[in-house]
Amino acid sequence: MSAHPKSAAFVRIAALVGAAGGLLPLAAVLGSRFGLLDWKFALGTLVVKITPPLAMVGIALGVIALIVAFRDRRRLLVWALVALLPPLFSLGLLARFKAEADKVPPIHDVATDWERPLSFSRDIMDARAGSPNAVEADPTAPEKAGPPWAGRRIAEINRETCPGAHPVMKHLNADQVAAAFEAAGIEVQGRAPWRVEGTYTSFWWGFKDDVVARIDPERVDIRSVSRVGQSDIGANCARVTRIVKALEQ
Repeated sequence: MSAHPKSAAFVRIAALVGAAGGLLPLAAVLGSRFGLLDWKFALGTLVVKITPPLAMVGIALGVIALIVAFRDRRRLLVWALVALLPPLFSLGLLARFKAEADKVPPIHDVATDWERPLSFSRDIMDARAGSPNAVEADPTAPEKAGPPWAGRRIAEINRETCPGAHPVMKHLNADQVAAAFEAAGIEVQGRAPWRVEGTYTSFWWGFKDDVVARIDPERVDIRSVSRVGQSDIGANCARVTRIVKALEQ
């Protein structure tokens, strides 16, 4: 015996809304990754502004759809689960993303030496042309970062929040540094006896972070700077820390 037509229609509409709430973040990610969507629109509008309310509506409809499915002898159970699970999953991912973001300072620049700031070659700077994040000798956190970070020097924030970003006090050559870069997923763009630099591209969003190492006779310093985004969600700290640990071994 088939399900009641009105019940079936409601549950299937709920499934469409739920699927939209679950798939919209994925569409935003892929659109940004392959250059089909501007990253600000994909992340700021589709993911941050539209997905949460759409997912909440989807979850509400999904719960009702599940009740309807059980009352109708579970004939519509699969559709009800499609209505409920995707938006629940996407809302959970966003909550986790926000929790991770709240744990770290809203910065995008990490270096092991701010007394003698590292810089990039002309090629990297040309590649960064038009990117909103400047490469500065003594950057500060923007006022919109809010307390306790607003207006503070990135050097101070690095010291407080990224203990792994410290100089490597060893004699190393460019090949060793380049190998550590490549192991960290960085595409090496330039190499000389005194420096190595390259670019890391994130798997999902396609965001690019530029990384440079300065090689002194008994010391190596690293800097990693994102091209876009006020906050890197701790990515640059993790990357610099990983390279430092690799070079120290």
